[in-house]
Formats: sequence, C-alpha cells, structure tokens
Amino acid sequence: MKSKYNPQKIEKKWQKKWAEDSYELWHSNEDKKEKKYVLDMFPYPSGSGLHVGHLVGYIGSDIVSRFYRMKGFKVLHPMGWDAFGLPAENFAIKNKIHPSVSVKKNVENFKKELNKVGFSYDWQREINTTDPGYYKWTQWIFIQMFKKGLAYEAEIPVNWCSSDKTVLANEEVIDGKCERCGALVERKKLKQWILKITEYADRLLNALNRLDWPERVKEMQRNWIGKSEGALIKFQVSSLKSLNIEVFTTRPDTLFGATYLVLAPENPMIQNLKSNIQNFKEVEAYIEKVKNKSDLERQENKEKTGVELKGVKAINPATKEEILVWISDYVLGNYGTGAIMAVPAHDERDFEFAKKFNLSIKQVVMPSLIDKSNPPQEGKEDTFRNMVLAIVYNPKTDKYLTLKWKEQNWTTFITGGVEGDESREEAIVREIIEETGYANVRLIRSLGMTEAFFFAKHKNVNRRTHGEHFLFELVDESQNPIAPEELDQHDIQWLSSKEIEKIHIQHAEFDILWDRIKTGKDVYLGSGVLVNSGDFTGMDSEKAGREISQFVGADSNY
Repeated sequence: MKSKYNPQKIEKKWQKKWAEDSYELWHSNEDKKEKKYVLDMFPYPSGSGLHVGHLVGYIGSDIVSRFYRMKGFKVLHPMGWDAFGLPAENFAIKNKIHPSVSVKKNVENFKKELNKVGFSYDWQREINTTDPGYYKWTQWIFIQMFKKGLAYEAEIPVNWCSSDKTVLANEEVIDGKCERCGALVERKKLKQWILKITEYADRLLNALNRLDWPERVKEMQRNWIGKSEGALIKFQVSSLKSLNIEVFTTRPDTLFGATYLVLAPENPMIQNLKSNIQNFKEVEAYIEKVKNKSDLERQENKEKTGVELKGVKAINPATKEEILVWISDYVLGNYGTGAIMAVPAHDERDFEFAKKFNLSIKQVVMPSLIDKSNPPQEGKEDTFRNMVLAIVYNPKTDKYLTLKWKEQNWTTFITGGVEGDESREEAIVREIIEETGYANVRLIRSLGMTEAFFFAKHKNVNRRTHGEHFLFELVDESQNPIAPEELDQHDIQWLSSKEIEKIHIQHAEFDILWDRIKTGKDVYLGSGVLVNSGDFTGMDSEKAGREISQFVGADSNY
C-alpha cells in the first residue's frame, strides 16, 4: 500500500536540501552558458507577511526560471525588498516599533514564507533598499541626474491620504477612498522631485522594439514613456486679444475639426479668465465637486460632465471661427498644457462629451480604403467620382434595404453619383427613389465620408470615390414605379442585421459604416485624407499635420 503524501514532512526535507545546495542549484556565477534574467517585482515588507497576490506573480516567474535551468541556461533569479517609504513608516507607527526594527522583522518573515513555498531564488543576490550599501548608489545616481538638469522640483497634483499621510497611486484609490484605510482621498499639489524621463524617450522606445515581450505589455510601456509628437497651438481668447489658450495636440491635421476647447478644472487659466466668466460660481462649484477624483477615475469615467465658460470664446486659428470654451474633469491638469482642442469626430471622449452637450461635430479626416475583394487592376483607366450611399432602415420589420445585383452577383446598399449642382442629401434621396421607389424616407444622420479605391467591373475601370454615407429611416412602405432598366439590373431585398453580417456586402467601407450603426459612435481615429479643411482638403493627413502646424505658426516637434 502506497504511503500518503505528507507535505509537512516531504516539503521540509526538500526545502532543507535546496537550502544546503542553493549555491550550486540557484546561484548565477559567470560562465560560458547562455544566460536568462528572470526578475520579480520586489515586495514592500511593510505588512505581516505575503499575500496571495505576491504568489500569483512569483510562482509564474519561478516556473520560467526552472524551465530555463532545465534547458541548460544559467539563470539569474534574484529577490529583494522595496523597504523604504511611507508604507513601512506607517506600519512602524501603527505598531509602535522603530522602522529599522519592523522592516528587519518583516523581511525575515517574508523570506521564511518564500522559502516555505520553495522558490528558486539566488539569495546571494539579495538586496534591500534600506541597506546603506544599496541606497548610497541610488543617491549617487540622483546627484548625477541633478547635475545634468534631469532632476527638478515641481508642484504637481497627487492623491493624498490624510490618514496614512502618504501619496497614493491611482490604483490605490477606490471610489475616492484609500484602499488601505478607507479614508477620503484628497487631490492636492505637493512639491516633489521629478525625473525628466522624457529626455530618454527615444532611447527607451527604440530599446522596447528589441524586447521579446508580449505586444500589449510593450504598448503599456510606450504609453508610460509617453513621448508625443505633435504641435503646441495657440487659440486666442476672442475678448482678450493678448491672452492665448495653448494646447498640445498629436493630431494637428484635425485642427479644422476643433469645435470647442476644454480646460482641466485645475488649469490656472480659469483664474485669469475669472472676470470674463459670467457663470463663475457654477464653474467654482464644479471644480470643488471634482477636485478629489483620481486621474484614473477621471480618465475611465464614461459619464462626461462639464461646465461651459459663458462669456469666454476662443478663435480656431485654422478656420478663424469662434468656438466655445468648457471645463471638464476628463481633461487632466498634469497632461500637456491642461487644455485640449476638442475634435469630436476624431476622438472618442470628445465625441461622448459633444453628444451629451449637443456640441458641433465636424469630420475632417476620412479613411482611405482599398476594396480587397475587388482591388484596382493594372492597365485599367483610373477614374474619380463623388458618391453617396444610403442605408435605409425599416423600424417596423427591423430590416435594412439592399440591392441584389443580377449580373455581378453583388449585394449592396443604395449608391450613386452626385450630379450637377445637387447637394449630397438631394443626390442620395434621388438614388433611393430611382432604384427602389421608396419616396417617403427620413434622414437620421450622416455616417461620414470615406475614400475608396476599387475595380468597377460593370464599367471596366478603376474607380476612386469620395463618398458620403447616410442613415435613413423608412416612414412608410409606399413605392413609386421603378424604371424597367433599374429592375433589369437588380432586385430589392430587405435583410436583418444577422443576414447582413453573414453575407459579403460589396462596399470597401462596410465594416466602418456597420460599426457606426451598431455603436452610434461616428468617430474615426486613424489617418487618411483631409476633408472640410480649406486649402488642405484632399491632402494626406500626415503631410497635412506638418503643413497645418506651419500655417498657424505652431511650435512643432515633427
């Protein structure tokens, strides 16, 4: 009969053996073997011991370490203690123990618990941030950075817990309260040392490309590094000609679509405009209401809030038009200049804000698409046409109007060209009547413009189109007579959403249009070709960004 597994007996036996042989087993002395470096995040030894969150990460990295050792690699897998700072001090104060004593005891306990689990750490490489032999080097590094102008003092807003008397990371603020003690968290400005990491942004970003990391992790690092290429644009306050609101934007190509400005609640410009703001008490009340929200809460909050600065308007330097100025907590005071130019057709948060407060939305960049199922062909004539497209919805049957083309075996929505002096709206209503006979339709909204390039089989030419797309609702099912030549080309069919998604709709822009119908978000975030942008209309957006920056005299780092 086999004996039962006894963890208390067996684990202790092997842990003792591993401890005795740890130098040979885990130590990463220099030799000619291929090397791997497996690093864990060092814990704060400021509590009474490990928790399951530590083990979730440490077990995974220990498995990786053991795997590479068994593959013949020399593995460096160290452990250390992030023991400095207010968390350690607060633990000591709470338990009435000197920090040097409590940290030492906590480190001993952490280490004992790690060894109980059986991790393969190289304890010859152990570090402790409270060890003078360690922190003399961090102080030396700081001094070198200070000498080079890379360390400076500044007042920046932080999450402050008045109970723990410590600064909290955004992740440590839950519903406006300290994750540890439950006290209300205050947003306050503190003077502190800042390291100018942006000076190394290019080197850091280039080095990321050489790392064998998951792309999502590298993207998080790129966002943390936070290098932005763009332009610093001045918007003159129309009633105060000597005063400008400066915004930094990574998308100067969208300047013609900036329909309002938004200031962060903590932006000092608000005080400069105080005498011109007709509803300053309302503005003050809003600032007070949102002042203790964390940056993370402000960025992730889907319900947009804000207050218009009544009596204050700014001049869009590209269009020379007056635009409104608002404050909202979705703009952060410590990002950029603490103010943004809002381009709701090309930014999701601006779009949500504009929809809530019924602000103007103006498309200025259209996606440029190639129909992959019907690409342009070499040797065929290239032609251009201004097009319109209609998606007609019947609310009574919950179906959409499509055309089934007989010769080409296509399924499409209603499309056509703009003729003469027609507006696009007039052109598409005419096309609906001509091709389907449905005369009683109601325009819901424009779904924006796109550029498409494809081979038009029925005309035997390559065609580039600039098309505007519209969503209509069928008011009633009465039909006008349809011309025989139209009936010879296609049949009318009404399809449900599921039916449409199962078949191939013959439009290069179908995915974009269908997503807009399903989500209600008429936002395009990518690059493309400019529209509604004065002399820059038709220009590639990347080139336009540089030229528009020059046109308005912006400081640019392109």
